[in-house]
Amino acid sequence: MSPLPKITAEGRGRKIVVLVALALGQATATGIAAFATRDIFAAIHAQDPALPVLALTAVALAGCAIAAFRFFERMTAEKVGQAFAAALRIKLFRHMARVSARDLATRRNGALALRFVGDLTAVRAWVSLGLARMISALVVLPVATAVLFYMNPEIGLAVAVPIVLGLAVSTVLGPRLGPAHRRLRARRARLAADMSERIPHAPELRLLGRMQIETNRLRHRTEKLVDAALLRARGAALLRAIPDAVSGLAAASVFAVALHRGLPGAEAAGALAAVGLMIQPMRDLAGVWDRHRAWINAREKCLKLLRVPKLEITRAADTALPEAPPSVIFSDVSAGALSGINVTALPGQKIGIVGANGAGKSTLLSLAAGLELPETGEVLIGDMSPTALSPRERRETVALIGARSPVLKGSLRRALTMGVQGRPEDTEIIDMAEAFGLQKVLTRLGGLEGTVAEAGRNLSAGELRRVLLTRAALSRPRLLLLDEPDDALDQEGARLVQKLVTLCDATTLLISHNPRIARQMDVLWVIDAGQIVDTGKPGDLLVSPDLSR
Repeated sequence: MSPLPKITAEGRGRKIVVLVALALGQATATGIAAFATRDIFAAIHAQDPALPVLALTAVALAGCAIAAFRFFERMTAEKVGQAFAAALRIKLFRHMARVSARDLATRRNGALALRFVGDLTAVRAWVSLGLARMISALVVLPVATAVLFYMNPEIGLAVAVPIVLGLAVSTVLGPRLGPAHRRLRARRARLAADMSERIPHAPELRLLGRMQIETNRLRHRTEKLVDAALLRARGAALLRAIPDAVSGLAAASVFAVALHRGLPGAEAAGALAAVGLMIQPMRDLAGVWDRHRAWINAREKCLKLLRVPKLEITRAADTALPEAPPSVIFSDVSAGALSGINVTALPGQKIGIVGANGAGKSTLLSLAAGLELPETGEVLIGDMSPTALSPRERRETVALIGARSPVLKGSLRRALTMGVQGRPEDTEIIDMAEAFGLQKVLTRLGGLEGTVAEAGRNLSAGELRRVLLTRAALSRPRLLLLDEPDDALDQEGARLVQKLVTLCDATTLLISHNPRIARQMDVLWVIDAGQIVDTGKPGDLLVSPDLSR
């Protein structure tokens, strides 16, 4: 069973039925226009002084009806396409939220962004401009051709042959757009990934003297992208040219049959009117191949993303977290750089984690937060795996400050309270923010309604860290996970970290290279080469200020 949402789910199936009804309406109007045109030309040939009012009215109303049917078809199809793309977007986002942080870190931001922009645009276009128009064309063309057969079998056959030939050629050429779309998408993804990585650092790249190198790289990527786009455009243009060729062949066939068989000019005129109205559905059908190939590539990429394993842990029905600081147990845990970790943080204990860079300290915190699963062994918060916590339990229990802690664009209030259980009063938020040294930020931004830029770019690195410390304090967690919380802070950093640890009656796991902070902990875990090589009181282990050992 495909992990993609069903196109017909959530009421979209009813709208697809409406699309079929609208297509039938177009087909009916096309038939009426053909017969009415025949009657008008018959009247012209007979030189009847009386106007064929009924036929003229039918032609006018048929044209208006076709326009109305196509308008409502377009609007309905767009609703279906947008709804399906929205359902897939939400499914992708929810899935990525349950993917291991290590798996996510291996993917380039630009390529991931393309899933939610370019690929979902292709998905929407397939449903709203591809699938819907295919339904319309596959209803209108057979019905209109049947009308021509009813009017005159010879004319019907004369029109049907070039149409079938055109559809056959499109069927042969259409799939050949697949490789062109794959090449175009791959080059677009590489360019998007390169740009999303480099644009935020453009000034620094200039200082490094790399502008010419990066400009040449951009030019090379762009040229490759243009080549792929032109290849795909050439194939799409060829498909879209087929209906025009078919219309010419169909018209010539109608004339040839009419002249050869001596058919009335009125019947030929009616047939030509029907052919003219059939050209647009044929053009739509030619464009379907282009959108279908784009959809196939986008679907493959979305499926690949949805097949990335999620952090799923079953939870026993009778397990619950205590309403108190929990223990954190690592039982024979291996993950990333870590190997065979067996250690326990007791409820309410303040644990300092020290060791060299790359020893596995941050991985230990990710495991405790439920951002990763151990490759072997088990991690428990109380009696539960951290990945099995409900959203509410997670908000009430865990607060994490790390290098990837999010600060999203929005109000300062949201930056300070994101993930906080409940809704703190503004006075409480302001008091806590001032306690962590954000008075100047409150003044500069204009209070809690002030705007924090994307990723907090209008804040200094130290101010960002103070925002995270304030957020953690407002959360009042039972498990506090801190990855170098004094990073980017001034000499006040150790005091602020101590304030947070003291305010939170929580089991605490804290990574630090700062001896002042490490000495404030109850117990230290010393990690070296992925293993805990020593545990004990800070006074017993900190024989020198060098915590990297």
